Amino acid sequence: ALQMIATRICQRLESDTIRIPNASEFIGKNVEVIVLLEPTPDLVFGDNPRKRICGSAKGQIQIASDFDAPLPDDVLREFHQ
Repeated sequence: ALQMIATRICQRLESDTIRIPNASEFIGKNVEVIVLLEPTPDLVFGDNPRKRICGSAKGQIQIASDFDAPLPDDVLREFHQ
């Protein structure tokens, strides 16, 4: 079965280049890019006005036992590019 992968990027464009996080996973694959010029109700820049309900994801999220372990060097390099 085919699986759709979505990447949402909300940013103000300052040039004609858009940086797509983790773009390497899309290389060699068919992708569709949609650009919305005006914010829509579900596209919010800055602070997210939607209220979060504490405990609404209970039982749906599992945190790995090594969550707070040091990150591998290759991952750290990505943060400092």
